[in-house]
Amino acid sequence: MTKKITISIVMAVLCLNFGAIAQTLTKITGRVANLEGKPLPGATLKIKQSGAITTTNNNGEFVLNVTEPAGTLLISFTGYKNKSLNYQVTNQSQLQIILDENTNSLDEVQIMGYGQTTRRTNTGNISTVKAADLERQPVTNPLAALQGRVPGLSITQTSGVAGSAFKVLIRGQSALDAGLSQNDPLFIIDGIPFEPGNTISGRLNSAANNSADEGGLSPLNTINPQDIESIDVLKDADATAIYGSRGANGVILITTKQGKNGKTSFNVNTYTGFSQVGRTMSMLNTSQYLTLRKEAFKNDGIIPTAVNAPDILLWDTTRYTDFKKLLIGNTAHDYQLQLSVNGGNEHTNFRLGGNYHKQTTVFAKNFADEVSAVSLSINHRTPDNRFSIQLSTQYARDHNKLPGKDFSRYLNLPPNLRLYDDQGNLSWEESGVVYNTLGNGDIINPLALLEEKFNSNNSNLVTNLVLNYKILEGLSFKTNLGYNQFNTKETLIKPTKAIDPNLITNYGVMPAASFSSSLLQNWIIEPQADYKRAGRFGTLNLMAGLTFQSKNSQSDYQYGNNYSSDLLLNNIAAAGLLTVGNDEATYRYNAVFGRINYNYDEKYIVNITGRRDGSSRFGPGKQMATFGAVGIAWLFTNEKPIKAQLPFLSSGKLRASYGTTGNDQIGEYKFLNLWANTTATYNGAAGLYPRSLYNPNYNWEMIKKAEAALELGLFKDRILFSAAYYNNRCSNQLINYTLPSQTGFFQVVKNFPGLVQNAGLEFTLNTINIDRNGFRWTTAFNLSANRNKLISFPGLSASSYKSRYIEGEPLSLIQALRYLGVNPQTGVYTFEDFNNDGRLTSADYQLFGSRDPKFNGGFQNNFSIAGLELTFFVQFTRQLGLNYVNQLSSSTPGKIYNQPVVVLNRWQNEGDVTDIQKLTSATNSTAGALSNLRQSNGLYTDASFIKLRNVSLSYQFPQQWLSRYPISGCKIYAQAQNVLTLTHYKGADPETQNFYTLPPLKTFVFGLQLNL
Repeated sequence: MTKKITISIVMAVLCLNFGAIAQTLTKITGRVANLEGKPLPGATLKIKQSGAITTTNNNGEFVLNVTEPAGTLLISFTGYKNKSLNYQVTNQSQLQIILDENTNSLDEVQIMGYGQTTRRTNTGNISTVKAADLERQPVTNPLAALQGRVPGLSITQTSGVAGSAFKVLIRGQSALDAGLSQNDPLFIIDGIPFEPGNTISGRLNSAANNSADEGGLSPLNTINPQDIESIDVLKDADATAIYGSRGANGVILITTKQGKNGKTSFNVNTYTGFSQVGRTMSMLNTSQYLTLRKEAFKNDGIIPTAVNAPDILLWDTTRYTDFKKLLIGNTAHDYQLQLSVNGGNEHTNFRLGGNYHKQTTVFAKNFADEVSAVSLSINHRTPDNRFSIQLSTQYARDHNKLPGKDFSRYLNLPPNLRLYDDQGNLSWEESGVVYNTLGNGDIINPLALLEEKFNSNNSNLVTNLVLNYKILEGLSFKTNLGYNQFNTKETLIKPTKAIDPNLITNYGVMPAASFSSSLLQNWIIEPQADYKRAGRFGTLNLMAGLTFQSKNSQSDYQYGNNYSSDLLLNNIAAAGLLTVGNDEATYRYNAVFGRINYNYDEKYIVNITGRRDGSSRFGPGKQMATFGAVGIAWLFTNEKPIKAQLPFLSSGKLRASYGTTGNDQIGEYKFLNLWANTTATYNGAAGLYPRSLYNPNYNWEMIKKAEAALELGLFKDRILFSAAYYNNRCSNQLINYTLPSQTGFFQVVKNFPGLVQNAGLEFTLNTINIDRNGFRWTTAFNLSANRNKLISFPGLSASSYKSRYIEGEPLSLIQALRYLGVNPQTGVYTFEDFNNDGRLTSADYQLFGSRDPKFNGGFQNNFSIAGLELTFFVQFTRQLGLNYVNQLSSSTPGKIYNQPVVVLNRWQNEGDVTDIQKLTSATNSTAGALSNLRQSNGLYTDASFIKLRNVSLSYQFPQQWLSRYPISGCKIYAQAQNVLTLTHYKGADPETQNFYTLPPLKTFVFGLQLNL
């Protein structure tokens, strides 16, 4: 009986307790949306007093249990301004909460690997360039729009030829063998790997490819910068490890523009303008040239004759052709037309865009590069917001008609060279002297190149489909399906008029034609699950996925010679001599990846990523590897004591990361014996020769990345500053090891225990200088300094790399003779005999630094008032570079080649102090000194520069002026690119550092933008 009474009392007490709890527990409900009424699923709501927290569902709705009838509710969502409001539970109706998009750059959305974040909460290093900065630049390649704008990213234009390629490096060179393990980053367009990447397209073109390791046409020229919403550059391990081996050299994410909710609107953007050659060198006129020629013969004690001096004795000495003006002095014309239409509602929106751009050249004839493109994006979500579908497609065609060679190659022709004979035909000789028998046999009539016909047609298709289904609150499943196809077709025709008649008569050279095509197809499937859970102490985000990728590349070429008629040149079967070849390769890549992100109280953030990669580029048993990274961040300004003591500090973050990525960029089938065909035959059968020896044992190159950074915001984030230190180390290097010729193979791919380090500092500073009375002035500055070093290379002295690298020095070190200048008594270049053995050999080489930039960066200012906006951007680089002597040293001043006017300051008399030795027309001790110059640090000079890279001036007409017309917006603008270069560089352009390459062009355009 007593036991029953006790139980009854306990139950009664418990009921009273639960009754009391029920009386104090209540809830608030509501919906979170943006200004357009679109729900914001996943928004976080938190009670300030109790710490109770929840997130919105697919419809932006929420239910939050509270213990107090009144309090403060904090609402946050990525890309939107945080909001706080006071609530009352009593008679409280459902809350309707509207969030504004965030204009603070710290809270703008940044695209990361398989997700998005903000600069404020990111634990990795991601730099973002927005559409506004891209649209101010009249460029056709998105890489051109990034020059100098991202710390740690080095982009160099290889040529001013339309459509030419760019060199791209993120935080320095890590590969010992740049020809095998590429240093290019991974390019992702709307979630799809852009497989051509930065690899030059085409086999036949040489106008943008004057040397084996530079130039070419860029596949990225098919990506219209005006269609891009943002470009995000991922650099450290925390940001790139999620891409595994593909992200070893950094990742560049390109996000294209999508449709927006609202009424259907039409946008028209068009401009026209012109381009001119950039910084070059002035050449000698005929009088100056002949004076130097005669002086050279006098110095040599040689009497000019019709054989060794036809330009002096036989040719018209009053004739003058300014080859710089003739060959590269034309004005190129630019035309751009961009059309787009977009609209929709909160459930379905779309954007359809079209673009056409044409740019002619500064060459002696209007060759042109034409790019046309169309893009489409459709986004749809169901009314309950559980299912969404996103489709984006872009197709572009680049038709490039370039000459056979860059005309800059012939600026050093004798200025009195005859171009047309008395009958008006192209001249190949004068007074019985054939041009190609002079000099080094490379003197031609350059106008013959105008007769060659080159066509390159590149087409690029990128399609991405994303399916997303929200299974439960906080749990969603997404599948990314992508396809990329890049196709190139080229034709190079060399008719009779383009051939020296003397070659036809004496050597039987006949018309020729070359044809090539290549097709690259890439598909990818990436299923992915995401889970988000908000609790009282923080927010947990989990992500896991799989990657299935396949790439197939095919190429073929046909070289036809000995055509009997120009009329048959477009028919490869009509060639008298035919050389053909084809290649095909398939690449398979599979992976499993995941990420864990935990944000505790908006103060402490941990991000852990991992990836297990499988690549077909390795042999059996070596195909799998694991990579991962961890990133942490402390938002210390959210600590109450710091807020109280440092009120001027509006935001502050310390972050660090460490992780590993790998590299499989070695090409296909290197673990097998590779053979190639040859035109040589044996007993009438086609022959083969060994190209590469098999090695099934090589495995993954490994890169370890570490970084620490400080990010600050001052005075309500009017000043934003960041400083980062990184240290990347690449080991287990994959190299093409050169083999002794007696092995029968040229090389073999193998791992080498060389260790390469890239360490450096990066700084950014963004300020709002003035923002009042309608006037706004902002500044953006970035600076980076990378130091490259070969830490170790076991067995270097016995390897084929011993003459290229030194342990403890940069990979691009300068080893050379020490140049001592021109001897004032003899007038000859002199050099230091370092080992005092009386000879100048490689044993006398010394170290003279590196060609890597010491530092580089950019500086931008934006001014705006009453619809008027002025922006200018300056890029700067501190570096050593090859001067003009590097290209012209084979044509000694005094020989039958023209020279830049700087040679007028040459040595003439004993006691002269100058840096140009006395002239010579022959091979003697003076010419020998020039040979030593080519092995000395005299080839290098300060190639630092400051470039006014971009200027943009625009005016947006007031809306009241347009109210009478069906126009919602109208803007006129003027833009300029590569406007001015300030430098002490001894050469043409310090960016390309090649006298024989067309420098980047100066471009000026004037445009109109209409919104209807």
